[in-house]
Amino acid sequence: MMGSNKIYLTLTLFFMGLLGFTSCQSRVENPPVEIEINQGWEFSKAGSNSWMPANVPGTIHSDLLANDKIEDPHYRMNENDVQWIEDEDWVYRTSFEVEKNLLLASDVIELQFEGLDTYADVYLNDEKILEADNMFVGYDLDVKKYLVEGTNHLRVYFHSPVAKGMEKLNQLDYTIPAINEQAPEGERTNVFTRKAPFHYGWDWGPRLVTSGIWRPVTLVAWNKAIIDDVYVVTEEVSDNVAKLSGTVTLEAEKAGEYHLSLSIDENSTVIEKTVNLDAGTNNVSFEFEIQNPQLWWSNGLGEPYLYDFNFALSSKNQVLDYHHLNYGVRTLRLVQEPDEVGHSFYFELNGVPVFMKGANIIPPETLTPVADKARYDRLIGNAVAANMNMVRIWGGAIYGEDYLYDLCDRNGILVWQDFMFACALQPGDEAHLENIRKEAEFNVKRLRNHPSLALWCGNNENYHGWHEWGWSEMYDPDVKEFVWNTYKTIFNEILPDAVSEFDPKTTYWPSSPLAFDGTKADRKSGDEHDWTIWFGQKPFAAYGEDLPRFVSEYGLQSFPSIHTIESFTEEGDRDWDTEVMRHRQRGKMPYVRPDFDGNDMIRWYMDQYYNIPGDFGDFVYVSQLLQAKAYKMALEAHRRNMPHTMGSLYWQLNDSWPTISWSTVDYYGRWKAAHYAVRDANEAIIVAPVEEEGRFKVYAVNDLLSEVNGELSVRVMDFSGNEIYNEIADVTAAGNSSGLVFNENIEDMVGEADSRELVFVIEFVSGGQVVADNLYYLHRPKELKLPEAEVELSARKTEKGYQLTLSSDVLAGNVFLDTPDGNGFFTDNFFDLLPGESVVVELETSETLDPEKDISILTLNKVQ
Repeated sequence: MMGSNKIYLTLTLFFMGLLGFTSCQSRVENPPVEIEINQGWEFSKAGSNSWMPANVPGTIHSDLLANDKIEDPHYRMNENDVQWIEDEDWVYRTSFEVEKNLLLASDVIELQFEGLDTYADVYLNDEKILEADNMFVGYDLDVKKYLVEGTNHLRVYFHSPVAKGMEKLNQLDYTIPAINEQAPEGERTNVFTRKAPFHYGWDWGPRLVTSGIWRPVTLVAWNKAIIDDVYVVTEEVSDNVAKLSGTVTLEAEKAGEYHLSLSIDENSTVIEKTVNLDAGTNNVSFEFEIQNPQLWWSNGLGEPYLYDFNFALSSKNQVLDYHHLNYGVRTLRLVQEPDEVGHSFYFELNGVPVFMKGANIIPPETLTPVADKARYDRLIGNAVAANMNMVRIWGGAIYGEDYLYDLCDRNGILVWQDFMFACALQPGDEAHLENIRKEAEFNVKRLRNHPSLALWCGNNENYHGWHEWGWSEMYDPDVKEFVWNTYKTIFNEILPDAVSEFDPKTTYWPSSPLAFDGTKADRKSGDEHDWTIWFGQKPFAAYGEDLPRFVSEYGLQSFPSIHTIESFTEEGDRDWDTEVMRHRQRGKMPYVRPDFDGNDMIRWYMDQYYNIPGDFGDFVYVSQLLQAKAYKMALEAHRRNMPHTMGSLYWQLNDSWPTISWSTVDYYGRWKAAHYAVRDANEAIIVAPVEEEGRFKVYAVNDLLSEVNGELSVRVMDFSGNEIYNEIADVTAAGNSSGLVFNENIEDMVGEADSRELVFVIEFVSGGQVVADNLYYLHRPKELKLPEAEVELSARKTEKGYQLTLSSDVLAGNVFLDTPDGNGFFTDNFFDLLPGESVVVELETSETLDPEKDISILTLNKVQ
């Protein structure tokens, strides 16, 4: 039996307005009635008439899993066993009740689908009301004439996206490259469908080509007129006043005189306007000022203050609609000005050039609607904890959930927003181009008011692919011209036109990476994806050579926590070269060597810097140290070279399934060693050491807007704690800059000591506090003569878990603390413990432990 959604109209004031009880009311609330239709759904494979309960929002894969029809695709190689799902059609249905009063009282009743994935025919009471073909847009359907009093039946028929894509592919006599789709060449269909490309597989994720109602469904009934959309722009800002303007889009069913108002923070009304509306769509412009404005700042520079804007639309004494907006007053521009190298590339926030510290993010779940708010809280929480101020929402997945941008707004995290095009070209038929136009308009309008939105980027690596990956050489001249013209139509016309029309305050950047003049990335301007390390197999020191102006991608893989690995493997799977581990590794690199993949590359890089352990648990540990070392060296190189380089966004912050990847936080939220390293390298003030031509140099990097004065201490000690060099100097770290504060000959500092047994200890002290510190070794870890070390641990219970104190008589390298099940959070981990000094670490856990027995300690000393 079909499920049912019962509609209850409980808005008393709404009924009072309908019955004419208005004579004694100065303001009668008569806003739209919204009823969620997200319960009581069921699904079936098309033609089978075998119905099972469904979750909406959801996906076919998660519904089949919930009904025990498939095994967990995350486990071992179960992913292979669920590929049949993508070839089938699926049907979802529900029923809901509509009372007579709703039908009679409402001028308009709309059925709103926020997201359908993807080719979907929608039937209401057996009348087809929609043929959907784009996952990235919402649909508002006027359905009053289809509704009946009592029970109504809603059915959504999903066509196989792969079958639909193959139909389109077979109509072409040329190939459109889609290099990351996990399907044989000639069967790659993601480019024909406006759907998340990563669902078709990527070099870090599974192939789970979903169908389903992936965002909420709502029935909305309204009268006379509604507020359809609002756009607000900060025109000018000074200490005394902010000047704002914008447009309210009103949809009127009935022409006439209406009243529009805007109040801020429920205290001051800044707009009171009478407007005469025509039936249909009306745009109403407005301007206002905020005295002594509080500005929105990015994380680390100040409070990301949000004003509470409340728009209201009324007719006579009836309030018809409200529109709430959390708005950040700020100015932001991308500055590209000529200089001695080429052109700058930096973001100026409220008149201040800001170095962007952050990462690329992907959805926290391949089955995208499965990710709840807690997962997004964790994602952005991890960005904030790592002192980031920007994330890049990458173009091979989805335009983020509203809640994701709300979190970025509240936490001062700027967003580099890609349109959803990555590592592939597009078909050029007019229907496809029109679909892209609608998608661009929908998402630009949906996201444009977020103060976190910093940039619209047309695509990820498509321009690069045309010029560097041989795409332009695939075609005969006439086809080549058509394909390239299609590229230019989408990325030089459709998308920038949408931004220009609907969000003119925000910069559009055609592709990433790209040079200033719209040509190939040249490291002298624009942004760069620096894969010379990893794919190019250069040493980590190359991060500091020929630096780009803004690095929007770079990275190095590692294995996730051993506990995460245990979650998707059997005991016999747990080695770097087993069938399951090869299956889990999606980074294939045959152009490096035949049958070479990411596991081989991890091992290859490990051999350059570390001794390769024979034990798999140790191998996992060292793989994380390797990644941490790479990210630390990259960030320090990028930051000490500001203002030449003004952005460092590594690939990638998170995972969409438990896997081996470039992420610094794994699928279950466990921090890898690299996330601790990134957090420290992103501190507002750092001391960044480097060797150059036999000299030891230290740069003080200060992201704060005011200078910091203090003393720089540089010590050299051996691994037993004997000090052989000590220098203290007064230094100033100028505000928002990087400067050289120490420069000495290494031989003079080291003398006759064995440099393989030395550590350089740098501390910047201001006001009696250590505001920045760092350690430096003259050799790669595999060359160090690490002594045998025993780390001593003492613990005491705290409200959140345990406080741990650790010490060692000799240097203990990369101290790794772990709990039996890998749960809990250590406030510091994978750190070097200096001889004779103690480190205090908080373990946040709800579990009861015997710390001295239950907390394991691993050091590089033991592994080397």
